[in-house]
Amino acid sequence: MICYTAEYSGPLVASKEIAESAWFGYGDRARVSAVDQMVFDVTHADGQLL
Repeated sequence: MICYTAEYSGPLVASKEIAESAWFGYGDRARVSAVDQMVFDVTHADGQLL
């Protein structure tokens, strides 16, 4: 998995292969895939995910 960050302003809009967008915190960890759970763990340990 590759994760990117960037500065952005404006609304995020789902389109094409993206059905919806949602914001997840560490408390939502059980709702995401196994690889996303690993990303959540790393970013949470680094203080980047609340």
